[in-house]
Amino acid sequence: MNTSKRSITCRAIGAVLSLVFAASTGSAPKSTTAAAHGLDLAGIDHSVQPGADFFAYANGSWMKTAQIPPDRSSYGVGVMLVEITNKRTAALIQEAEAHAASQSAESRQVGDYYASFMDEAGIESRGLQPLAPALQRIAAIADRAALSRVLGSSIRADVDILNNTNLHSDNIFGLWIAADLNDPTRYIPFLVQGGLDMPDRDYYLTSSASMAAIRDQYKAHIERVLGLAHIADAHAKAARIFDLEHRFAAVHGSREDAEDVLKGNNHWARRDFATRAPGLDWDAFFRAAKLDGQNDFTVWQPGAVSGISALVASQPLEAWKDYLAFHAIEHAAGYLPKAFVEENFAFHGHVLSGTPALRERWKRGVDATSAALGEAVGKLYVQRYFSPAEKARAEAMVKNLVTAFGRRIDNLDWMAPQTKVKAKEKLATLKVAVGYPDKWRDYSGLKVIRDDALGNFQRSQEFEYQRNLPSSVKRWIVPSGP
Repeated sequence: MNTSKRSITCRAIGAVLSLVFAASTGSAPKSTTAAAHGLDLAGIDHSVQPGADFFAYANGSWMKTAQIPPDRSSYGVGVMLVEITNKRTAALIQEAEAHAASQSAESRQVGDYYASFMDEAGIESRGLQPLAPALQRIAAIADRAALSRVLGSSIRADVDILNNTNLHSDNIFGLWIAADLNDPTRYIPFLVQGGLDMPDRDYYLTSSASMAAIRDQYKAHIERVLGLAHIADAHAKAARIFDLEHRFAAVHGSREDAEDVLKGNNHWARRDFATRAPGLDWDAFFRAAKLDGQNDFTVWQPGAVSGISALVASQPLEAWKDYLAFHAIEHAAGYLPKAFVEENFAFHGHVLSGTPALRERWKRGVDATSAALGEAVGKLYVQRYFSPAEKARAEAMVKNLVTAFGRRIDNLDWMAPQTKVKAKEKLATLKVAVGYPDKWRDYSGLKVIRDDALGNFQRSQEFEYQRNLPSSVKRWIVPSGP
């Protein structure tokens, strides 16, 4: 699959409905509220008969005239609403930054995280120094046990089995903590194949000319990143790094299989890993990943886990160290000096996604801050734009819909009485969350330093990982045995 083509998505009717909803919840800007009601008549293409092609009729004129912003790979109503929200969020974050002394501790965290990201001069002056501890740990790897420890320490809660757009991890494995599909009363760790810098195995294995061209550009990208980091023998090391990733891709399962729950729902006991996936020092790996107390796992792609583990034993240690150093730099690129940011965008943004221009730094700063302190930023947003009264009004609307659905079940003439009882029981378990949570996340354990952009990013990822482990895995998983 080649994702380099930009696309425009439907706007006309969908945009109107979305903006009307936004206005009803108080989240649309006042300047657009009046214009949001009704149909977007200007977007209709009257040269098309609605009965022949309703999509072209409803959206045709807008599709012909709309321009994709240069910092976007696609455009449509979703992006429009995101842009409106981002502008508001940026103002709130900048306000928290400017008045840090008078803000709450949580608001100061938001302001300081954003300020650290926006401190381009400070980031330039520090160069790769903030990344030095990670690179030194990699350089010190002397045996397979040490390699396994470094691989385990890199694991983060960074994938979501139920979200098909979030199945990619650039760490050796992705981790998801969620309810056991066989026993929803307990939580369990899901291990997912990872280790690729490009989106999935097709980019490494498909023989088409377009994919071959992307592979060549990726090899050149690896070499340029190593060169920017002043790593010696960049050309040869880039070849070794790509070869190792190519080997990962060869043992990866297909994306279609990854989206198939029946193929992915494989339960392994902790003791199974040494025999089912030899090569990796699993004791060292799980201790470093803070998963050594868990007895049960769901292994989503057993072939990939076994195949990657075998590569730990079969591939040269130096190749692994080159690979890990490159991935450490690549993973941190957005928080490094400008040359790394631009090189990362040139390949991942332009070559892979077809986006012409890098997004403005303030937009990236809003995204970065929201990713690290999402509910803290969300709290600022709803305090300004989504009052408790609006939340209550939306919840009442949803309650009315649920009541109406229950009455519809009662009035179905084709459903047996006992089946209606079961359907109503299921309906009663429905929990609808509107706007924001009843209890906000506590970020007091996250250390944010105003002049430490990369450190803030690393600590936020570790904080999220730790948040998943104690509250979900260690508290709720029932041990299956020794």
